[in-house]
Amino acid sequence: MFLAWKEIRYAKMKFLLITGIITLITSLVLSISGLANGLSVDNASAIKNMTAGTFVVEKSDQHQLERSMMTPVDIDAVKGGSPLGLKMVEMIHDGEAVNISLFALDPESSFMPAGEKSVKLAPYEILADPALKKEGYKPGDTFTYGEKTWIIQGFTEQRFSYGHTPAVFTSLETWKDFQGEDLSYQALLFTDNKEDDIPPNLDAAAKEDILSNVPGYSAEQGSLKMMVIFLLIISAIVLATFFYVMTLQKLHQYGVLKAIGAKAGILLSALFLQISILSIFGILTGNTLTYGLTQLIPGDVPFELSSRMILLNSGLILAMAWVGSLLSFRSIMKVDPLEAIGGVK
Repeated sequence: MFLAWKEIRYAKMKFLLITGIITLITSLVLSISGLANGLSVDNASAIKNMTAGTFVVEKSDQHQLERSMMTPVDIDAVKGGSPLGLKMVEMIHDGEAVNISLFALDPESSFMPAGEKSVKLAPYEILADPALKKEGYKPGDTFTYGEKTWIIQGFTEQRFSYGHTPAVFTSLETWKDFQGEDLSYQALLFTDNKEDDIPPNLDAAAKEDILSNVPGYSAEQGSLKMMVIFLLIISAIVLATFFYVMTLQKLHQYGVLKAIGAKAGILLSALFLQISILSIFGILTGNTLTYGLTQLIPGDVPFELSSRMILLNSGLILAMAWVGSLLSFRSIMKVDPLEAIGGVK
């Protein structure tokens, strides 16, 4: 520890530059991860946060929830479950059109989201995504759709969004009255697996399957996750190059230390501690920088960064730094004390 810290204090500028690189890498990784998570929440949190584990939907190659059409006969043919209605709609508020995902659920079921306070939905009352609250909507505000007036009764505790539009929830009674003779549902919800007693025209799909078939979800998440993976790989290469060049510059010193009796294990532990100190300090600074940047991001930009995600990405960057140091370890192990101090021609 003494050897590692003393060298850092002696060559402040060199190690400050390395720390700066780690800081920028950390901030970039966290920013992209926050954007990926924000887009995930904005696109499919209505499915992710739903307590259902299995969705019984219309049989098809792709289980896209909004394209599933189940009649009341289909619903009655499956034992148990709670019906789900879904429709992407354009409601009018104060003369302005608002794109909304309208969900219909049994208010007494466990699938209905929890509100900020206990609510009982009257006909054409809705429980709204808190994103609408941030936009200035409040309980009692109304929307017009299909010659009906829909009233915001309250807001959900969690984010519920679908297809990059805020979700609102109403009761099945309202859904039946609104649809009339054209009544249909999009799914039957079950908390656990449902594989028996399913008619041949229906399928049981896991939540992950429904989630991956939300329009645009897989493409968005796949692209951004690939960017993070490549960024981590590039980080390992960049850090390995920095640490390797830094080690090559000090081979003479390592050779002298070996010649006077210093064990290779002591030299390796000193380098490992040095890399760890620089990486941890750079990661912490990168986290602080990212937090500062999040305060400047406009509210309409989908950006969500959880503590779990910060810890995971910080741990991966630290691991990349350790992996990148292996080349430097090899150089220290192979250095010949006599060659390093010029004793061999």
